[in-house]
Amino acid sequence: MKTVHILLAAAAALLAGCGDRVEVPPAHVGKVMTKDGYQPELIGTSKFRLAPCFAYCDKLVVLDVSDRSTPESMQIFIPTDKLELSVDVQTTLSLNPQKTESLFGTIAPEETKAGAVIPWTRVYNTYAKQIVLTETREYLSQYSIAEIASSMEKVNNDLRMLLSKALADKTPFDVRYVGITGVKYPRIITQAQENAAERREQIQQEEAQLQISKVRLERELQEARLQRQIDFERAESEAAAQRVQREAVDSRVLELRKLENERLWIEKWDGKLPVTAMGEAIPMIQLGDRK
Repeated sequence: MKTVHILLAAAAALLAGCGDRVEVPPAHVGKVMTKDGYQPELIGTSKFRLAPCFAYCDKLVVLDVSDRSTPESMQIFIPTDKLELSVDVQTTLSLNPQKTESLFGTIAPEETKAGAVIPWTRVYNTYAKQIVLTETREYLSQYSIAEIASSMEKVNNDLRMLLSKALADKTPFDVRYVGITGVKYPRIITQAQENAAERREQIQQEEAQLQISKVRLERELQEARLQRQIDFERAESEAAAQRVQREAVDSRVLELRKLENERLWIEKWDGKLPVTAMGEAIPMIQLGDRK
């Protein structure tokens, strides 16, 4: 009986000394920290138990090595324009596997519910953030705002090459993507562009109205020309008719006047023939023969 109690006590002591179950999740690497420091082995994704402990227990420290996309917003002074330009730079970075192990010795882990963790953002803020901001600001300040706006593809390509080299040389990160995802131009420039757009729209409207007026005036001119032609031809017709009528009336009036004069001459004649100085009478002239 005494032996049984001894065995149970030994088993309980053995179970109490079993190490904790730990896990290195995907996109993480880990190292076991002992009382003497980190063990040399870098542990990939896995689950295991730590070594049994009594006075001091080992601890698993994991490092987030996932690829991350990080936006950075900044105000950049553009000397050429003497204005500030607001830009958002998006970077997608990954930790270089050959440089991750050294991070366990340079960045202190944070205690979380899941255990001791070296967060990705801690590594980024420590090594890469200032380089991204500084290199981007220095590069973009070389250009005018108009040059940046008109050559965005070239700017992105150049900036990606610049940051790729700087981050690879000075940080544990490799660049997968760099791009300017948002540009906020100074209000004075956007206002000028809006005013220019309004002027272009007004000019287009005026040109369209001018074309409409031109078509209307041309139509009215054609109508006026046609009306003048009609009036001219009508006047010619009326003049010709009046001329014919006038000629016909004039001949009849002349004939009537001729007859009236003859009638008056006959009424005034006393029946005597005129006598010449020789005493001879002038023969009568027939009225029908007078010209």
